[in-house]
Amino acid sequence: MKKCLALFLLICTLTGCSPKSEEPKELTFEEKVLLLIQECIDDYNTSIAADSIIHQIDTPPLPISIGTIPQIEKLSELKPVEDDHSNAEFIGALKINEYQMVFHLYSACDSFWQCGEASFQIDTTTIRPDSPTFTSTKAILDELLAVDREAFGYLYGIGVDLAPEESAAHPGYYEVLNTVNIENPTSIDQIKEYVETVFDKDFISQFYPEVFESESPIYIEDNGKLYSIENAPSITDEQYYNTSLIINTQETEDKILVDIVTSYGDIIDPELKRIEISKTENGYRLAGLY
Repeated sequence: MKKCLALFLLICTLTGCSPKSEEPKELTFEEKVLLLIQECIDDYNTSIAADSIIHQIDTPPLPISIGTIPQIEKLSELKPVEDDHSNAEFIGALKINEYQMVFHLYSACDSFWQCGEASFQIDTTTIRPDSPTFTSTKAILDELLAVDREAFGYLYGIGVDLAPEESAAHPGYYEVLNTVNIENPTSIDQIKEYVETVFDKDFISQFYPEVFESESPIYIEDNGKLYSIENAPSITDEQYYNTSLIINTQETEDKILVDIVTSYGDIIDPELKRIEISKTENGYRLAGLY
């Protein structure tokens, strides 16, 4: 009997009749979504998403009062969110204290950050307007945010007075005659010097290559004169950072982090924003806006 069994196994081996391993079962859309959201949460808890340069602009940091995000084991732990007129295939929210973390997934792909977005929203009923705790931070922000758009506008040729005639030496460009804050500017360095009174140099200099060094720069400096492209439209945005609605702050030796919301009239956007302020030897500067 043993010899017969051994012979049968040998024949199976030679003829390939051994049992075939089952092919991996394809995941459902819901199973893929769960894995992607778990990846997002893990990235936040290991600071990959919040600190990565790749996600520096698009990915909001954790709210100051949240240390870690609780991991989920099933999608039913998330609260379904009604379609917000986006084309997301899945929207769900995870409640964390007075916040909720909202996940948008636009498809099921290999990585959350390729096809998804995360944001943090606060229960607006928990916000205490004009909290005395944040009085000094509000004063700093009020001063900086009163001029940040104007300064950023100058960087892109907005709000500058130009000569009526196009430059013969530089077609498409006009001599800069004046700005509200810089009288008769003649150099790129003057533009940089002004915007760096509002923005941290490390932050604002990331825009310099496009503005001053690209194939079609906003400004050209030539022979003691400054030229700019024809005036661009002004920067407009119905929403603005409401410094009366600061949520939380965190201060270090060289920075102040501010969690805040935007508003338009009486309408408060519950999505949390982050402003970063640098402490420099010349005063406070905006070092990052989300």
